[in-house]
Parts: sequence; structure tokens; C-alpha cells
Amino acid sequence: MKIIHIFSGLLMLLASQAAFSSMTVSNFENKSKTQSVDTYVLGLASGLNAANNALASNESTPLFCFPPFLKLSIANYKEIITLGIKDVSTNKLERQSLDIDPILLKKLIELYPCGYN
Repeated sequence: MKIIHIFSGLLMLLASQAAFSSMTVSNFENKSKTQSVDTYVLGLASGLNAANNALASNESTPLFCFPPFLKLSIANYKEIITLGIKDVSTNKLERQSLDIDPILLKKLIELYPCGYN
């Protein structure tokens, strides 16, 4: 029960912050070589990893499971986001307005499923 409260709290925190700070696919693609994109991606990845670790430490099933000793860099996370953007099945105009946050999460779940490491 405690994990549900932690996870729902994290989701509410992410939702409340989304109104103030989110990055669209358009911004990600147009400014991908800037420090601000690197900082955003690092924060996003850290937040997703923290939530995932909280699930695992509370004996809940994590959303994604990295292989042992895998250390992803900002460049790796940006490449994962780019792959995820290519997988989005909307038209280009709609895709440009999507946030990259759920795209990264969906792709991490797809690339690093739990139970196979």
C-alpha cells in the first residue's frame, strides 16, 4: 500500500511540474545539441530511474530493468528518445507537439523489460 502512495505522489509531482517545465519533440529536435536539452534529459532520466528504484525497493515490479553493469549516458538517453519519436504513429505535426517524457518511459520499458536480464 505504501508503494502505491509513493508512486501516486511521484506521478502527481510529475504532473504538476509538467505545466511549468516540459519538452516537446519539436524543442528536443531543434535544440538537441544545447546544454538545456542535456540538462532536461538528465533530470528526466534521473526522475524515471528514481521512481523505478522506489518500485523495486518496495518489492513492486519495476517498470524497466537495465542489464547488470549498464551505465547509460545522456547521449544514450537522447538516442533512446530519438528511437521512441520514430515509433510514434501520429502525423508529423501532431508528433512535434508531444512531450518527450512518456516517449522515453515507453521506450525504456520496451528496450529493458524485466525478467529477461
